[in-house]
Amino acid sequence: MSAPAFLTLDGVGKDYGTVTAVRAVSLTVAPGEFLGLLGPSGCGKTTTLQMIAGFETPSRGHVLMEGRDLAGIPPAKRGIGLVFQSYALFPHMTAAENVAFGLEMRGVPKAERAKRVAEALAQVRLGHLADRFPRNMSGGQQQRVALARALVFEPRLLLLDEPLSNLDAKLREEMQVELRALQRRIGVTTVLVTHDQAEAMALCDRVAIMQGGRVVQIDAPWQAYDIPADAFVADFLGRSNRLPARAASGEAEAAGHRFSLPPELADRHGEILLTIRPERLRIRCERTAESAPGLDGRVQARLFLGGFWLYTVETALGAFAVMAQNTGATPLDEGAAVTLDWDAHSLRRLEPA
Repeated sequence: MSAPAFLTLDGVGKDYGTVTAVRAVSLTVAPGEFLGLLGPSGCGKTTTLQMIAGFETPSRGHVLMEGRDLAGIPPAKRGIGLVFQSYALFPHMTAAENVAFGLEMRGVPKAERAKRVAEALAQVRLGHLADRFPRNMSGGQQQRVALARALVFEPRLLLLDEPLSNLDAKLREEMQVELRALQRRIGVTTVLVTHDQAEAMALCDRVAIMQGGRVVQIDAPWQAYDIPADAFVADFLGRSNRLPARAASGEAEAAGHRFSLPPELADRHGEILLTIRPERLRIRCERTAESAPGLDGRVQARLFLGGFWLYTVETALGAFAVMAQNTGATPLDEGAAVTLDWDAHSLRRLEPA
């Protein structure tokens, strides 16, 4: 039995004059869940977040928290914590003063303020920097102060809008670990807006992938990656290789190359669009009598990614991206003749985007 919804979006849409930014978004978020709104710029994810927060009024549909319609309830009364891309810390205030500011504006007594500020800073592991000014903090520390400022109100819902995009790559990875651990420790229901696929897949329990103002797939990150709803999702969540083919009797044929289909596609006949991820392809440069048949090609380009080599292999079916683990062996040269093969269960059928 599934948990009751904490947050519900029921057919929510938003128009700006003749332009529709969000089209009939419906989804639910369970108590304590970490949901990601993921998509390219202009897909409607930030507008959706702003409607949840109360900064935008839906043109249609309803936003409900624990079954209560939030229409007409101002942002400050919704019990929501907000963290944005810009930390917006007061430079002349210490970390503790920044966290305390909103409580002071609400008339919270001084002793209670001090207690809650100390607890919030401890939650983000910054208690030892309470008296430090933002200019003397790293970007990650400033981001944690912004988180503490949102958490000090003990929100029932935490909204994060591109919170890590200002950090460099290494610090962003470190903050992803911190943020996920914090969310699990506190258990606050969280909605994250991001265009960063890796970030969403690392942090979130589920991702709602948006395109053109619509949610096109809601799934656990690994399910959306492995079983994309359509070609857009497959391409947006990482590199993928398209494979138009003709299916019959459990096999498929493309440009004269025949290969097996996974059992779930055994009954398919006629034109079919398949995809396979680069890491699911095997690449070899030598054939033996025992070698399985494969797709012949030639290395067109190679890119060193540290733990992996990314090869572009030109074949009769077009260019394939192939991800091969860096084992320390000498990499394949550009121009080398190679053969690609794969397991049938690594193939996925795609609906056109």
